[in-house]
Amino acid sequence: MVLRCSWAVSDDLLLQYHDEEWGKIHVAERESFELLSLGIMQAGLRWEVVLKKRIALKKAFKNFDIELLTQLTEAEISSLLLNPNIIRNRRKIDAVLKNAQLLSELHRRTFRLSQYLWHFTEGRPIINHWQFGNQLPEKTILSTKIAFELKKMGFNFVGPTLVYALMQSLGIVNDHLESCFYKYHKVINVSSEGRAQED
Repeated sequence: MVLRCSWAVSDDLLLQYHDEEWGKIHVAERESFELLSLGIMQAGLRWEVVLKKRIALKKAFKNFDIELLTQLTEAEISSLLLNPNIIRNRRKIDAVLKNAQLLSELHRRTFRLSQYLWHFTEGRPIINHWQFGNQLPEKTILSTKIAFELKKMGFNFVGPTLVYALMQSLGIVNDHLESCFYKYHKVINVSSEGRAQED
């Protein structure tokens, strides 16, 4: 019998996300922005709601291509609020678009969101050793610090809980239960150039 984290077994999309993405090392900038944006969309909702709308969200938000999002017209932005296939929350939509605009500007100064997030752990994942799902925290001192720094830089909708979920999604934190078949047994780090490496 294959054992997984308890949160992943109630829904096929959750199971797929758990097995294929959650806790896996992600260093690509577009993926990092997508997962940040999906986290924004999730606020106040269950994660499976976002997963069910993920394909539609990717289509509506130009596959979360940062530069393409900065070029949306007012008409295109207004149409997002009328799109029944996505999460039509003005504050969330505005936050995604404002974050894209900010990142586009920061990219011109060689800033990369992925590298920035990974530098807080010196490119190495935090591997926790939880036995039960109710042990997982919603936020940590580190996620609170990162959220504060991101807000100071001008990012929108980035609270400590969202940031911790993002860290889990990007593999910065490995919160798979000890009993989960997916628990890493290899030590992986991320180089200063943003490349995943195995020690």
